Amino acid sequence: MATEVTIPNLGYTMTVAKILRWLKSVGDTVEAGETLLEIETDKVTYGIESPATGIVKALVVNEGEEVPVGGVVAIVGAADEEIDVGLYRNGEKEKPAVEVGRARLPQGAPPTAPRPMRNGVPASPLVRKVARDKGIDLSLIRGSGRSGRIRMADLEKYLREFKQARAGAPPTNEPGEIAEIIPMTPIRRTIAQRLSQSSHDAPHFNLFTEVDMAEAIKLREIVREKIEWKTGVKLSLNDIYIKTVAAVLGDYPRLNARLEGDQIEVFRNINIGLAVALDDGLIVPAIEKADRKSLWQIATERKDLVERARNGRLSLHELERGTFTISNLGMYDIVAFTSILNPPQTGILSIGKTMDRPIVRDGSVVIRPMVAMTLAVDHRVVDGAVGARFLRDLKSALENPYLLF
Repeated sequence: MATEVTIPNLGYTMTVAKILRWLKSVGDTVEAGETLLEIETDKVTYGIESPATGIVKALVVNEGEEVPVGGVVAIVGAADEEIDVGLYRNGEKEKPAVEVGRARLPQGAPPTAPRPMRNGVPASPLVRKVARDKGIDLSLIRGSGRSGRIRMADLEKYLREFKQARAGAPPTNEPGEIAEIIPMTPIRRTIAQRLSQSSHDAPHFNLFTEVDMAEAIKLREIVREKIEWKTGVKLSLNDIYIKTVAAVLGDYPRLNARLEGDQIEVFRNINIGLAVALDDGLIVPAIEKADRKSLWQIATERKDLVERARNGRLSLHELERGTFTISNLGMYDIVAFTSILNPPQTGILSIGKTMDRPIVRDGSVVIRPMVAMTLAVDHRVVDGAVGARFLRDLKSALENPYLLF
C-alpha cells in the first residue's frame, strides 16, 4: 500500500516548510529511515526520512516551494503499484468527489448547490491561502513559474497593480521602480514576526556601560594555549563573555525569566544564547547550564553550535532553550549598538568592538582595551535599578575575571 510522505510539525511556531532539496528521484528505491529530502523551516534545515521502504512513486512538490505542515510531498509504494498522482497537487490531496444523487439529506432540508470544482490553477497551498483570504480569483493571474505556476511574487504583483488601478494611477512609472521582489524565507518571516511582536509588546529600556577588558584579555592569553591543546578550539572573548554573564546572572534570577500572562516564570537553568548571523537571518543557539561549565567546555560547545548553525544542522531544542542572549558585533567593527529582545526572554546584552582607548585612571591618561556594552531589559519584568546593578556587577566581573575561577 502506498505511503504518503508528509511535512512534520517541528515546533509551535512552524506553519510551513520550504523544500530545499530532493535526495531521491521518481523510480529510485528508498529504505525506511533513509533521508528522502531536506526542508527549511523558520529555524532549521531538516532532513525528512522515508516512513516506508519501496519505490519513490511521485514527488508532489518542486524544490523551492513551500508546503504547510501536514502537506503531502511524496508517495512511496511497491514497484508494481499504480499511483494516481493526479490526486496529489502541491502538498494537498484532492478529496474524492461525492457521487451526486446518493448523498443522504435530512428530511425537509433544502438541497444545496454543488460545490464548484477547483479550477486547476497551479499554485502552492500558501499562495492559495493568501488569495482566498484576500478574495482573489487565481484564474485572473498569469503565473511566471514552471508550466504557468503562480508564485507568491505573481500574486503580490497582481495585488499591487490592482490597487494602483483602483486608485487611478498608472501601473508603471512608480517612484523608484521595483527591480526585484524577493519572497521572504521562513526564517526571515519568523524574524520579522517575532521581533515586531517583541518591539510592540515588550517595552524595554537600554543601559550602557564601558568595560576595561585588559584583565580578561590577559586571562585568555594565559589559558588559551592549554585549552587549545586540550580541545583543539581557540578560546574567544565570546567564551569569556558567556561564562561571566552566566555567573553573574545567578544573582539576578529576574533577568533569567519570562513573562507568561500575568506571572513571571524564572528559569531553573541559565542557558546563554549567542546570536549567529546567517546569509538570510539570525538564529540564537544556546549553551545549556553555562554557569556550571568550564571555559573549555563552553569554548568547545560554542564552536560546535556556531558551525552547525551555519550548516543548518541545529536541533530545535538547541535553538529554543535559551534564557538570555548575547549579541556581539565587534568583529564587524561596530563600536556600540542596541538589540531588540529575543522573545520571550527578559534580557539581551549587546557587545561592541574591543579597542584601545585613552581613559583617565588615577589622574593620568592611559590607553586601555575598552568595550561598550548595552543591556536591553523587558521593563515589565525588571526595573532599571536591577538592570543597572547587573550591568555593574558584570563590568566588575570582567575587569576582575580571576574571581570567577
